[in-house]
Amino acid sequence: MRYINYFMPSHLIFGSLYLLGQKIDQAVRSKRGIHAPYPTICVGNFQAGGTGKTPAALWVAQQLSVLGYSPIILIRGYKGSVSKSTIVDSKDAYAYGDETVLHAQYFPTIVGKNRQESARLAQNLPGDKKVLVMDDGLQHYELLKDFSIVCQKRLRFELDHMLPIGRLRQIPHTNIDAILSQMNEAGYEHVETWKGIPEYTFERETILISGSKKQGLVICGVANPDDCLYQIQKAGDFIGDEIKFSDHHRYSAVDLARIEKSSKKYEYRVHCTAKDAVKLAPLIQAENSQIKLSVWDVEIQPVGDVQPLLDAMVAKIEEVYQNRSQKQSEKA
Repeated sequence: MRYINYFMPSHLIFGSLYLLGQKIDQAVRSKRGIHAPYPTICVGNFQAGGTGKTPAALWVAQQLSVLGYSPIILIRGYKGSVSKSTIVDSKDAYAYGDETVLHAQYFPTIVGKNRQESARLAQNLPGDKKVLVMDDGLQHYELLKDFSIVCQKRLRFELDHMLPIGRLRQIPHTNIDAILSQMNEAGYEHVETWKGIPEYTFERETILISGSKKQGLVICGVANPDDCLYQIQKAGDFIGDEIKFSDHHRYSAVDLARIEKSSKKYEYRVHCTAKDAVKLAPLIQAENSQIKLSVWDVEIQPVGDVQPLLDAMVAKIEEVYQNRSQKQSEKA
């Protein structure tokens, strides 16, 4: 199998074991799979971390809203303390997860590991023509998807290897509807299709959403910190000291003291991602810190025509609504 490096004994063993476990998990969970009460669009990936799922899921939700639908975000809430499916009603990033709070700033969001429970909760939210948008749902087999989008960035997934040597979470398959490729600084080797699956290219833009562009300390706790630190300084047109934290880092008073000390020479100006800011801002306020945050976020914009993607999503959504309506009529 091309996704396992047979010339590395450790990868042959661990990659094969990981793949076996993943296939067993898929087989067991798929048997319990059900359809949600509403059309479900999945935005996921084959590769672990840093493929841009969250901005892509937000873009999908924005397009659906413009088209007259009522998008509802379903998300696991990685590293959040809430386990039971819950409609997000606060800005507590440690309870719901940092990416969850980011989504909830724009659209109704339900957090929970059990996607079936989350989908049922969507019935309690207002809105006409609801559509569920799953942020990172490709490996969640218990809730069946009506339309699946795979995100990739930097290394094309078909050139990658299985964990732990590579970043593949599963063997790439064709049971998807579209590929969304996000360009990096060097551009991207775009292809129109992969095994018949249409591919759409997007550019990433780092934008300032609050604060100043003045030189300062740059920190981030994301999956690809080097790229993040570079993009913020490029967009701000400055070079500053840097501090890297792990992805989804839980900031403490000790971290804050370190950041404050390192930013003193910049008059306490600190640049960070929106993902970090939802955790740092409350801590700064609670500790009465002198830190002044400049918050940056990533937006994606299509390169070329994405109308076929939107048309395909709408066609599937309308098909699902029509089929569900017919089944309800037959039951009546």
